[in-house]
Order: sequence, then structure tokens, then C-alpha cells
Amino acid sequence: MDRIAEQLVRKNHTSQDDVKKIVLLAATVLLTLGTLYVTIFIAPIAIVLPFGIIYLAVYFYKLLKVEYEYTCTNGTLDIDKILGQTKRVEMLTIEVSAFTAYGKAGECAESDEELTTYSAVGESLMGDDTAETYYAEFDHPENGKCCLYFTPDARMREAIEPFLPRTMRFQR
Repeated sequence: MDRIAEQLVRKNHTSQDDVKKIVLLAATVLLTLGTLYVTIFIAPIAIVLPFGIIYLAVYFYKLLKVEYEYTCTNGTLDIDKILGQTKRVEMLTIEVSAFTAYGKAGECAESDEELTTYSAVGESLMGDDTAETYYAEFDHPENGKCCLYFTPDARMREAIEPFLPRTMRFQR
């Protein structure tokens, strides 16, 4: 029988997101006013430019809404990044048995090694408010030593933990 668990997580809102939105809004206003000036005084055919600029601004604004989807299928953890609820980007695929460390992020010891970090932390869209941030360290075939921070709910942890290496399963 296959073990499958899925979870959808919305990225936590940060002040950096606010800055991106403000810069996008300011650039849109300045470019729109600039193209309207060109339209009125220089080339009336350029009336299409402000509409194009506004369309692109709305498109990029939607892409600022980020969600993550965790899928664990028989010991394979897939994490996809969903931008604006339309564009899906594969972020990471890893075998859970390749984990060299796993646990709550607050309990992890700092590593002296240089690690590639993946962050897929957020709040669950499936009603589980008790989800905590977990970490997993592993060797990735392309990126070397990596560390993943994510927020699995209880069901996702139940799907991951049986596939952990034996030494980590019995320490828990």
C-alpha cells in the first residue's frame, strides 16, 4: 500500500514582501505617468503603453503570493513552490532515507559546514495551527550538503518518519 501525504502551506508574510510591493507600486505609477506624458505630447500611438505597464504590474503583484506544497510519497519528499496560485516551480525532490539530521528547528545544533539552505516555511492552509518548523539535513546529488526548513503538520510527519534512517527513527 502506498503512503501518500500532501500539505499546502502559505509563505509567512515578511517586511521584505512589503518593500517589494511598495517598489512595484511606485515603479508602476512612475512608468505610467511617464508614458502618459509621452502619449499626450509626443506620440499618441503610445496610449497602449500605460495599459501594458499596469497589466505587468498586476501580473508581478500576483506572483508575490507564494505557497508551498509538500508531497511525501513512499519516502520521497517533493516540495513545490506555487507563485500566484498559477505558476508551479519544483523546488526540491529528496529521498527521506537520505536525511542525515531531522528534527524541530529550535533543537538543531549549528553546523560548521557550508550548507545550501532551502526554506519552505509557512502557515498551513489545511487548518493545522500547531505546525512547528522542522529542519532536515541531507546530501543532495547536485547541490552537495543541504538544509531544508519546512513546516509539516502531524499527518505529513507521520508519512515522513517511517522512512527516516533507522538510527534517527529510534532516537525520537
